[in-house]
Order: sequence, then structure tokens, then C-alpha cells
Amino acid sequence: MSGGGANTNAYAGAANALTGAGNATTGAINAYSNVPTIASGMPTYMNPYTNEVIGNATNDVNRLTQMQQQQNAANAARSGAFGGSRHGLVEATTNSEAQRNIGNLSGDLRMQGFNNAANLSGQDISNRFTGAGGMLSGAGTLANLGTSAFNMGNTLESNQYNRGMDQQRMEQQRLNDAMAMFTNYTGAPNNYLQMLTGALSGSPLANATTTTGSYKPGVMDFLSLAAGLKGL
Repeated sequence: MSGGGANTNAYAGAANALTGAGNATTGAINAYSNVPTIASGMPTYMNPYTNEVIGNATNDVNRLTQMQQQQNAANAARSGAFGGSRHGLVEATTNSEAQRNIGNLSGDLRMQGFNNAANLSGQDISNRFTGAGGMLSGAGTLANLGTSAFNMGNTLESNQYNRGMDQQRMEQQRLNDAMAMFTNYTGAPNNYLQMLTGALSGSPLANATTTTGSYKPGVMDFLSLAAGLKGL
């Protein structure tokens, strides 16, 4: 994979992660905004059979009350008090106890249904808050991933730039070396001529004159010149 492709993938991954973080944050905000109160959520969790249960329990109590009234009448008849004030007092007491039992039973059942609905509504709210918190946490994770991917892209871009600069310096050094070699090559004849001229200037032949009675070079002079040229 080329450096440019890696950079593109890193930046694309960063963009996707940051987009996902934004969507998760929006979802969390919506979740927090739509959380109901306990009271508004209770109807959803009220037992729809509460009234039916209360009705059945009331019928059971009334049936037991009737049975008890029949027993009271039989007892009053055996004692010769049937229809008297004492019999009436016993019946009133039985009815009062029956109504009290029905009221207690109905109240307990409704309170139980109320508490269950309130608890379930509270749990629902808690779950919604937990879900929204999880979405926010996920948004934070996605944001961190996006930042990491973005930093990775920057690192790859920087490394690619540094490699390019290294290659440029190497190419420049090659050009400099080639220019130096070319300069040495093109200047070699001139340098050689200068060296030859310098060698000849130090030879006795260079100081010889043509005036009458002047010094005439001999064999040793030519041998010295040859030795000097050989040393070049």
C-alpha cells in the first residue's frame, strides 16, 4: 500500500469515526430528552387485571359474609334471639367486618399494583439513562478513535514528507558528485598543461640563452628533464 493510500484511509477512518461519534451523541441527547417521569410511565406498567382481581376477591368476601350471616341466624334461632336486637347487632358487626376486609383487600391490591408500576417505571427510566450514558461513552470512544486515526494520518504524511526530503537530498548529492567529476574531467587537460609548464620552468633548459659564449645544454640536462617528466 502506498503512503498516499494509507493517508487517505486514515483520514477516511477518522471522518467515519467522528461522524459516528456525532450520531451517537445526538442519539444520547434524544434519549435523555425522551425519558419520561415515573408518574407518566406508570400507566404502562399498571396491571390491567387489578380491578378484576379486586372484583373476584370482593365476591369471595361477600359469599363468606353471607355464609357467616346464615350461621349467625341459626345461632340466634337456637338461643331464641332471632330477630332481636342482639341478633341485629351480630349481623351489623359481621357486615361491618366484611366491608372492612373488602376495603383492606382492595386497598392492598391497588397499593401493590401502584408500587409495582412505580418500580417498573423507575427501572425503565434508569435503563434509559444507562443506555444514553452508554451512547455517550461510545461517542467518546469513537471520537478518540477518530482523533487517533487523524493523528496517524498526520504521522504518515509527515513520514512521507521526510522520506521525500531524504530522497531529494540524496539526488542533490548525486548531482553535486557528478558535477564535481565533470569539472575534474573537463579541467584535467589544463591542469596537466600547467603541471608540464611548471616542470619545464624548473628545468635548466628553460634558463638556457642563445648568446655567444652562453651555456649549451648537454646530455645530462636532457636526462634530468626526462626524469622530471616521468615523475609527473
